[in-house]
Amino acid sequence: MTNNSKPRQLHLAFLDTVRAYELDAAKKYLPAGARGDESCSLLEVGAGTGVQAQRLTELGYTVSALDVENSSYRNVRCFDIVEYDGINIPLPDRSHDVVFSSHVLEHVIHLDEVLKETYRVLSDEGICVHLIPTPSCRAWTLASHYIWLARRIIQKVLTFKNRATSCEDAPRLPTNAEAWLWTLFPPKHGERGNTVTEVYYYSRRFWCKKFEDNNFDVIHMDSNHLFYTMANALGAGVSLELRCRMARVFGSACHIYVLKKKDAN
Repeated sequence: MTNNSKPRQLHLAFLDTVRAYELDAAKKYLPAGARGDESCSLLEVGAGTGVQAQRLTELGYTVSALDVENSSYRNVRCFDIVEYDGINIPLPDRSHDVVFSSHVLEHVIHLDEVLKETYRVLSDEGICVHLIPTPSCRAWTLASHYIWLARRIIQKVLTFKNRATSCEDAPRLPTNAEAWLWTLFPPKHGERGNTVTEVYYYSRRFWCKKFEDNNFDVIHMDSNHLFYTMANALGAGVSLELRCRMARVFGSACHIYVLKKKDAN
């Protein structure tokens, strides 16, 4: 076991639980997986571990999954994911009925180019379903980062005092100035703006305009009705039921956008 394998496993387990809940929230906007003798073709952009691609396959979709070579989930994949350059989708025009992404577009540098590519591979009557963090998720992440930091310090101190505890259970200390800076001052999460201005770049106003600029109509907008932050400060320590109740007070962590081509017949 490496020094950071245990926290990573806990993070992946929590992430899997949240993404499964969000997929359940989003699938009501998807066409049926099977239509007679044919299955609906679905492209997942930024498939990560492949867990959602696997679930979508189990729901009857014929799934193509893409991700970049340097994905942080590359070594924990559970699905056959095709690697690409992050811009040019290696699929034919109008080849898929659905384009799906979950917490991906905010990390895309060449966003307009990628949206143009999703438009190209989407069938004329197809839909896109994109899950993107909300401004409230970004705002609450600023506060929860320091909850995460406090827990990290306490765990380090307790591990140090308890010599019988394996050092593998202790968080590692930052090893350079950049790592210390990241620990003390939370960085931005995506590719636009900074830690503070990301609140705007996760807004419905920004994303609706971005989609419309790339020839999509936004036909539905919804939320996941679940509260969490990007810092994952409490993780599995807070149940999904409680997170649903928290979302009513603090806001949902994720928006769901459903798109169609503007010029679809």
